[in-house]
Amino acid sequence: MNRTRQHIAVLFVLIFAIGATAQQRDPHSIIEAIIESHIENLDEGTDAVLIIEDLEDLAEHPVNINSTNAVELSRLYLLSTVQINKLLDFVRDFGPVLSIFELNTIDGFTPDLLQKMQPFIRFGPAEEEKSSFGENMKKGKHEVLARTLGTLQTAKGYLPREDGTTPYEGNRFRYYSRYRFEARDALSAGVTTEKDPGEAFFDGSNKQGFDYYSAHLSWTPGKFIQQITVGDFVVRAGQGLALWQGYTSGKSPDVLSILKTGQGTRPYTSVDENAFFRGAAAVLKYKKNSATFFISSKKADGNVETDEEGNNWFTSLQSSGYHRTQSEIEDEKTIQNLNAGFVYQLNLRDVKFGATFVYQHFDQPFIRSAQLHNQFLFSGNENYTAGIDYLFSRGKYQFFGEAAVSRSGGMALIQGTVVRLNDRVNVSLLYRHFDKNYHALWANTFADGTNTNNESGLYFGLRFLPAKFVTLSAYSDIYRSKWYSFSTAGPSTGWDVLSQADFRFSEKFSFYIRYKNEERDQKYILEKQYVNLTERIQKTRLHFDYRITETIQVKTRFEHAYFNGNSPENGILIFEDVQYNSLSFPISFSARLAWFRTDGYNSRIYAYENDLLYTFSIPAYYEKGFRTYLNAKYRISGNAECWIKFGNTLWAGRESISSGYNEIDGHNKSELKVQLRLKF
Repeated sequence: MNRTRQHIAVLFVLIFAIGATAQQRDPHSIIEAIIESHIENLDEGTDAVLIIEDLEDLAEHPVNINSTNAVELSRLYLLSTVQINKLLDFVRDFGPVLSIFELNTIDGFTPDLLQKMQPFIRFGPAEEEKSSFGENMKKGKHEVLARTLGTLQTAKGYLPREDGTTPYEGNRFRYYSRYRFEARDALSAGVTTEKDPGEAFFDGSNKQGFDYYSAHLSWTPGKFIQQITVGDFVVRAGQGLALWQGYTSGKSPDVLSILKTGQGTRPYTSVDENAFFRGAAAVLKYKKNSATFFISSKKADGNVETDEEGNNWFTSLQSSGYHRTQSEIEDEKTIQNLNAGFVYQLNLRDVKFGATFVYQHFDQPFIRSAQLHNQFLFSGNENYTAGIDYLFSRGKYQFFGEAAVSRSGGMALIQGTVVRLNDRVNVSLLYRHFDKNYHALWANTFADGTNTNNESGLYFGLRFLPAKFVTLSAYSDIYRSKWYSFSTAGPSTGWDVLSQADFRFSEKFSFYIRYKNEERDQKYILEKQYVNLTERIQKTRLHFDYRITETIQVKTRFEHAYFNGNSPENGILIFEDVQYNSLSFPISFSARLAWFRTDGYNSRIYAYENDLLYTFSIPAYYEKGFRTYLNAKYRISGNAECWIKFGNTLWAGRESISSGYNEIDGHNKSELKVQLRLKF
C-alpha cells in the first residue's frame, strides 16, 4: 500500500510540473478520444473499423447540420438519440443554423460537446442542390492503402520441427491492401485483401495470393430505389435482437448510449472474415416507408465430422479467421451458409416502427457436443428469427424496444428509456430478457454475455452536471442466467458498477477519475466438483490530458486493478503519452512509455494505443515490465502519406513469451507496422 501511495505522489508531481496554454484541439485528437471511449474495454481484434472510417470521412466531408438526418448524425458517435432528435427538431422549428454558437442553446449541447463536434459539421443551405450522377462520378475519389506488420522475434510456429516441417505454412508478416472509389453518396466500389501472419502467400494453400478477398459495389439509383449493393455488406436493424453485424456499443462511461440507431445496409470494408453477408441487397423507400431485402451465400470455417456411412455434420464454427496450420486449413470454408431476409421501417415524426426477418440455412447439420451448456443452443440445418421494434421520442422522453422470436420458440425482449429530466440530470434505463433457447445467430445487442440467450438484466445509468466544468456519470447493471454457460457450473448472477467524474477546467487541461467494479459467478473446482464462486474485479483510473502548445499534447494515466477469485491479485499501470502535430512540417507522431506490474493475468490492465489509420490496438499489460511505442505519420504530398509504428514490450524475469506455436524465447516482443495511403 505504501508503494501505491508513492506512485500516486510521483504522478501528481509530474502532472502539475507541466505548464500549458489554451489551444484548439485538432480533429485527429478528437477522433482518438471518441474511438477510445467506445472500444477501450474490448479485446484487440474487435471489428470497429466502421467507426474509424466514418470519423475520418466526416473530417474531410463534414455533415451539413441544416440538411441531415438521424442516421447521418449517428455516424458522429458523439450524440445520444435524444440529442440527435433535439438537434433535428431545433433546425425544423427555428430554421437554418448559421453558427455553432446557436447550438449552445439546445439542452444538453455543452461547450465540450460542441468543441468535439466542430471538426465534423458545417452550416450550409437548408436545401442544397444535389449533384447529378455524372457530376458525382467526376468528383469521385480513389484511395489505395497498403499495410504490412509483424513481430520481429520468431515464434515456434515458424521454426522447423524434427521432421523438417514448420507448423505455420507462411511467414510471420501480415499483408493488407485496399482500393476504394467513392463518388460521395452516389457510388462506392472497393476491394480488400489480407494475409494473416502464418498464412501462405502465393504458395501452399493460397496459390491465388491472399488468404482473404472482399469486394463490393454499392450504387444509389434514385429516390425509390435508394441503394443497391452487390458483394460484401453488413445489415443493422432494430436494437440488434435479430440482426446487427459488426461492432456495437455496450456498457461504457457514456451511460446514456444504450439505444441503437440502425445504420441500415452498408458496404463491408473490414477484414473480419465472419461478420458480414456476401451477396446482394436492395433498399427501397416510398414516402415514410423503407424496406431492405438481402440474400447472402458464403462459406464459413467449421469443424466437420464424418461417420462410417459418409454423413457429415459440424460441431462448431471457427471465428478466428486464421488458416496457418494443417488443422486450420482443413476447417477453412467447409460450411455453406445461406442467409436471406428483409428489414422494414415506418418513420413518423415522433414514432418509428420496424420489423426484421432473417432466415439461415447450413448445407450440413450443426450438432454440438453433449454438454449441459450446449443443451439449449441452436442445432440443425436451418433457423429463422423475426423481430419487431419501435422508437418513440418527444421532448425530454424517449422510449425504445424490440421483441423477437426464433424458430425454436425462444423469445427475447429489450425495453429501454432515456429521459432528460433537466439541463443537469439525465437518466437511462434498460431491461432485457433472452430465453435460454432463443436462437439468433446474427444478433448483437446490449448484453453482458457474448451470446444473445440465457440472460436477464436491468441497467440504470445517470449523468449529472453539478457545475459547468464537471460531469458525473454512473451506471449499475445486474444480470442473471437461469441455465449453465461455458464458464459457470449452474444458474449464475452478476453485478457491474461504474462511476466516473470528468473535469474540464479549460481547453488546456482536463482529467477524469473512474472506478469500476464487476462481480459475477464463475466455475471453479472445489472438493473434486464444479461449483459457482463469486469473482470480483475492481479497477480505478486517473487520467490527465494537457495541451502544452498548439502542437504538443501530453497524457498521463495511473490505473490500479484488484482481482479476487481463486486467489487475490493486484495490478498497476502508469504511462505517459506525448503527441506532436507540426504546423510547419508534414509530420506528426505519438509515443508512449508505460510501466506495469501485476500479480498475474487475472489482474491485467488494458490500454488503448494510437495506431495506423483505420486500425487500433488495445494490448493487455500483465506481470512486470515496460511497454514503449512510437507511431509516426509523414505527409509525402497532398495525395500521399505514410505511417510507421514500432512497439516493444519488455517483461522482467521471463524466459519466454506466450505459449504453443506463438511462444517466443526471451523476454522481448517487438512489433513493426508500415502503411502507405495514396489518394487521387
